[in-house]
Amino acid sequence: MSFAYAWLALNLISLRQAPPGAQLHIRLTTAVSSYASRAGDPVTAVLIAPVTFGFTVAPSLGEQIILPQGSVISGTVKSVQRVGLGLKHENAAFDLEFTSVTLPNGDRLPVSCRVLEVDTGREQVASDGSIRGVRPTNTLSYRAGGYIRTALQWQPQLAAASWAIKTLLLQVPEPELYYPAGVELTLALTQPLFVPLTAVPAVQTQSSSPVSGGQPVSGDERALLAEIAAAMPMRTHTLSPDRPDRNRPSDLTNLLFIGSREQLTAAFEAAGWNQPGSPGMRSNIRRIRAVAEGHGDTAAPMSLLAVEGFAPDMAWQKGFNDVSKRHHLRIWKQPETWHGQETWIAAATRDIDFAYLRPGQLITHKIDANIDEEREKVVNDLVFTSCAALLESYERPEVPTVARNATGDPMKTDTRLAIVELHECNPPSYLSHDDGPVLRRHGRGIQRFARREILSLRSDLLRENLYWRTYEGIRWIAVWAHQRRGTANDGLPAGPATAILGLGSRRSRAVREMLQ
Repeated sequence: MSFAYAWLALNLISLRQAPPGAQLHIRLTTAVSSYASRAGDPVTAVLIAPVTFGFTVAPSLGEQIILPQGSVISGTVKSVQRVGLGLKHENAAFDLEFTSVTLPNGDRLPVSCRVLEVDTGREQVASDGSIRGVRPTNTLSYRAGGYIRTALQWQPQLAAASWAIKTLLLQVPEPELYYPAGVELTLALTQPLFVPLTAVPAVQTQSSSPVSGGQPVSGDERALLAEIAAAMPMRTHTLSPDRPDRNRPSDLTNLLFIGSREQLTAAFEAAGWNQPGSPGMRSNIRRIRAVAEGHGDTAAPMSLLAVEGFAPDMAWQKGFNDVSKRHHLRIWKQPETWHGQETWIAAATRDIDFAYLRPGQLITHKIDANIDEEREKVVNDLVFTSCAALLESYERPEVPTVARNATGDPMKTDTRLAIVELHECNPPSYLSHDDGPVLRRHGRGIQRFARREILSLRSDLLRENLYWRTYEGIRWIAVWAHQRRGTANDGLPAGPATAILGLGSRRSRAVREMLQ
C-alpha cells in the first residue's frame, strides 16, 4: 500500500495542474456558422496566451508555464440553433465543446472546458457556455422605428407608408451567427488539467534579443533598459491647444516598444490589428450606422490623447462585431534609443461598453478598469506572431496604482511597463489559415426577405404596445442609474489630478514646468 502511495505521489510531482476556472484564450482556426454548421462538425483553435502557474493573462519572467502558446485546442460543434425563416427562433445559437489540447511537442491531453466570453463580440454567453445571438429586431434603429410606428398606429392611412419605410430603410441585422477563423474566445476549465513537466518549458524565461546575438539580455543591458524606461512619460492627457488649462490626465502608459515603424506595422498587422480611420463626416455616419444597426466598425476613429503635448504617431485597434467594444492603443515615438533602435511609448486600454450622458459628452466609450490585462493582451498577440519578444517588465513606483482617465473611468494597475522588442518576422501559418470547409453565412435573397418580414411581424405583435415600451424605458433608466452609482461608489478619487500632465517622467516634469 505504501508503495502505491509513493508511486502516486511521484506521478503527481511530475505533473503541473491548472485548476477549474483557469482561463484559456484561444483563436479559432476553423469557421463556425449557425446556418451551415451541424452538430458533430469538428472545430479547432490555437492558444494565443500561455497559461501560467499564477493563471495571469500573460506570464511574468520566471513564472511557471502550464500550457504554452501555440497549443491546439480541438472539439466539435455540440449543438446549433438556426434561425431559418424565423418561424421557430428569433435568434441563432451554437454550443462549442472543446475536448482535447495538443501541445507543441505533439502530446495530446483531454480537457474539459466551456466558453466564457466572445472577445469584443455582441453575443451573450449562457452559464452552460452556449453562445446566443442577439435578437435582430432589438437594434437601436428598429426600436426607434417602433416608437414611430406606435405613434402612427391610429392613422390607418399611414400604415402602408410605415411598412415601406420599415422595409426599405430600416436594416434588420443578419440573425445567423458566423464566426470566421480568427475570432477569439475565452474558455474556462471545468475540470483540472494535468500537464507533464516534460511537455512544456520549466519557466517563462527571459526573451533573447538580436542585439545580444540571440542571448538573453545581460545585466548591463537591463540597467540601460531601466534607465530608458524611467525617462518615459507615464501618462497621457487630453489636448486643448487653445486652453491648456483644460487638459486633463487620462490613460496611463504601459508599453514600451523597441524597433522601427515598419516593424511595428508588420507585427500588428500579423496579429490581426488595424489602424483606426480619420475622424470626419464619413466616419461619424459609419459609426452611427454601426450603433443603430448593431454591428462592428473596424475603422472607427479614436479620441485624441497626447503625451507631453504631442498627438500619437500611430494607433491600432482590434474588434469583432460590437462597435462598443475593442482593444486599442496609441503610440508615441520617443527621442531615446536602445542600441540604435527607436523607442515608442504606448497606452493600451480596452473599450467594454458605451457610457452615456457624461459631462460635456452625450456618448463615450467605457474602458475596463484592469488596464494590465490589455497590456498583456498586446504583448501576447505580438509575441504569438513571432514578430516580437518581451525583454523586461519594469516596475514604476511613481505611477499610481488606482486612478481615473479623462472621462472618469477607473483604472487599476500594478504600475509595470512591458518592454517589447520588435524584429523581422515570419508569422505562423495558422494565424491566417482556415482549416475547415467554406461555410455559408445565410440563405439566399428571397429567404432573407421572407425571414425579415416574419421576424418583424413577430416582434411587432409582441412588442409594439404601450406596456412593452414603458417597460423598455424604465429598464434603460435603471441601467443608466446603476452605472452612475457604480462610478460614484468605486472608491477612487472623484476627479482628475490637478497637474496638467499627471504623474510623469523626468522629461514630462520639465515640460510641465515650461508650460507653467
